[in-house]
Amino acid sequence: MTLRMSYPKMLLWMAFSLAVAPLAIAQQYETHLSVDSVTVGDRFELTVVVGHDGVREAVFPHDLIPDSLHGAAFFALGDFEILGVRGEGGRDWPGGGRIDSVIYEATTFALDTARVAGIPVGLAQNGDTLTALSPPAFLRIGSLVPDDAAEIQELAELATFDRSWWPWVLGLLALAGVLYGLWRWRQQQEEEVVENEPSEPAIPPYQEALERLSSLQKEDFADPGRIKPFYVELTDILRTYVGRRTHVPALESTTRELLDRLRSSSSGTVLPDDVMNEIDNVLTHSDLVKFADLRPILEQTREMVDQTRTVIEGTESAYREEELRRERERRAAIEAAQYAPTGDKKGALQPETEEV
Repeated sequence: MTLRMSYPKMLLWMAFSLAVAPLAIAQQYETHLSVDSVTVGDRFELTVVVGHDGVREAVFPHDLIPDSLHGAAFFALGDFEILGVRGEGGRDWPGGGRIDSVIYEATTFALDTARVAGIPVGLAQNGDTLTALSPPAFLRIGSLVPDDAAEIQELAELATFDRSWWPWVLGLLALAGVLYGLWRWRQQQEEEVVENEPSEPAIPPYQEALERLSSLQKEDFADPGRIKPFYVELTDILRTYVGRRTHVPALESTTRELLDRLRSSSSGTVLPDDVMNEIDNVLTHSDLVKFADLRPILEQTREMVDQTRTVIEGTESAYREEELRRERERRAAIEAAQYAPTGDKKGALQPETEEV
């Protein structure tokens, strides 16, 4: 995707590339944005295109994802909020094959950068649906702060009011009482959760996840009746490991809530972006199989096991590097404290003085 190219030229280039592609290629996917940067809340167009042999019927996200435009005001694709469908259609090519596309009206409330790891697109035939992800897309988010607000402005003078302070005092006291009550209630809830929380098994999270993956890999992927149970177990393995390693409630969170909690917690500074994207890809693909009744091809199912193993290994590697870094910093601080000048404190190491 080249965002510097104008939007009409981009669509013409895309149509030409799909038209001249050999028919031996089963399908091609494209993701395009009408702009390369927006401010928070601006609306833009998100176009998804699929080129295929024309035998199957293209199925786009608003028909694939549960609770999309058919049951709610909008739905989310990554950091993009889909507000509606601007247009949908396709055309046959004289040489064979077909190109189908949909144009969504979208907006975003992300900061700095908004992205989608991949948009699910299905190809349906006789009740069977094969699904794949289009290429990722991203937008730069511009600042809402005006140019003339670079410096801190002077404080305005306080206004004077000829009214009694007692209502305000009573109101603040009442608010403080409500907040204290809510805090105490939350503390009690957390204490109950800690008391009822089962003790973690002695096996480390990383070892447990790899052993469960090895057992899962022995499943018969060709059995249609085992597809959904397979993806349920796969996501449980990944979520259990991520939850134990990062101390984030992964099992109780939706895919989007989990990613938001990882980015907003200390894990956001530990996990690389590629590991975050792989977690998003595995969980999004699994959700489509479990909830949208999609039937992935055999090779995709095998690849999901390998991709999940890669996610777990990448997460473990990142956390071990972070632990080593913290240990080095701790040791350096201890050594610095031992050899630093400490005045008359007993026990501090003092430089030796030579007798005259």
